[in-house]
Amino acid sequence: MTKRQISSVQKGLAKWQERHADINSLRKAYREKILKWVADSMEFEKEPVDINRLRELLKKEKIVPGL
Repeated sequence: MTKRQISSVQKGLAKWQERHADINSLRKAYREKILKWVADSMEFEKEPVDINRLRELLKKEKIVPGL
């Protein structure tokens, strides 16, 4: 990586750390991303699933609060 790229990455990381300084904001950030990670993983395994379908299943099972 170039010095410019490293600097850019460091700035982005610093901003992210500022936004997620406490555990609740960090948990919220992960909750917002987890469904996409699951869908991407399932697509990679050639078993694609729609994110909206995952939301429906999780609501039905009451697994993830706030969905």
